[in-house]
Amino acid sequence: MSLIHSLLLALTQGIAEFLPISSSGHLNLAQYFLNLTPSLSFDIFLNTASLLSVLFFFRSQINYFFKNILFIIIASLPAAIVGLLFKNNIELIFVNIKLLPLFFFITSLFVYLTRYLSIKDNKITYKKALIIGLFQALAILPGVSRSGSTIFAGLLMGLSPLTAFQFSFTLFIPASIGALLLDLKNLSNFSVFASRPYLISFITTFAVGLVALKCLQQLLVKNKIWYFSLYTFVLALILLFIIK
Repeated sequence: MSLIHSLLLALTQGIAEFLPISSSGHLNLAQYFLNLTPSLSFDIFLNTASLLSVLFFFRSQINYFFKNILFIIIASLPAAIVGLLFKNNIELIFVNIKLLPLFFFITSLFVYLTRYLSIKDNKITYKKALIIGLFQALAILPGVSRSGSTIFAGLLMGLSPLTAFQFSFTLFIPASIGALLLDLKNLSNFSVFASRPYLISFITTFAVGLVALKCLQQLLVKNKIWYFSLYTFVLALILLFIIK
């Protein structure tokens, strides 16, 4: 993979992982239009850089993670079970570019509906954590935004925007670590220090991710993340006509 290609994919991952537009879907699209073979392993490699972005961004809120660790474990179970049982099926879905319009439409629906959810400040419960976790499991599909689906679920369960934001990205930590461990053997090919394109793409994803996280936080507080649903809806419509 060339430096230009890896940099474009890194920018795509850094922006799309945290904004509710689906990084996996956009990485698949970028690889498709660049005539690259979609690679779940490379997606996970860049996702690891995004994981570091989250850890750095929430470094001062580490107490929140441990205070809610039981809720986080329960919410992480659905995605872990789906990942373990259907890993091969998920890999097949990742290379089927024709499914992306459907999955982007799902993202559009979730994100658009946040516009109509009233602002509440309920406490999280085990039941609410499990429901949010089910939405995260759905986001394993490329084109279904993990941040969009989990934040939507959090708001639907009556969490405040900031709590939904925090809980969504604390869930990102075990989900990313789990994906990393499941694909550890294949990821040995993506040594950060063995290739300049990989190193640059890793650093770029990390830095751009920090900016995207801040942007999402501000838009969520203002109840404006539904704007992104317009983008994913139009994108899905276009893909219906150009993907053969």
